[in-house]
Amino acid sequence: MPQMKPMIWLMMMMVTLMMIMMTIIMNFFMETKLINQSKSMKIKVIKWKW
Repeated sequence: MPQMKPMIWLMMMMVTLMMIMMTIIMNFFMETKLINQSKSMKIKVIKWKW
C-alpha cells in the first residue's frame, strides 16, 4: 500500500500541470482572438460559464 502513494502524488502533479497548461494556453488564445476579433467576447462569456 505505501508504494501506491508516490504514484498517486505523481498523478496529482500531472493533472495539476495539465490544468495549468490548459488554462495558460486558453488565456493566450483568448488574448490573440481579442486582438484579432471583437466577436471573441462571446467566446469569453462561454469560457466564464464553464
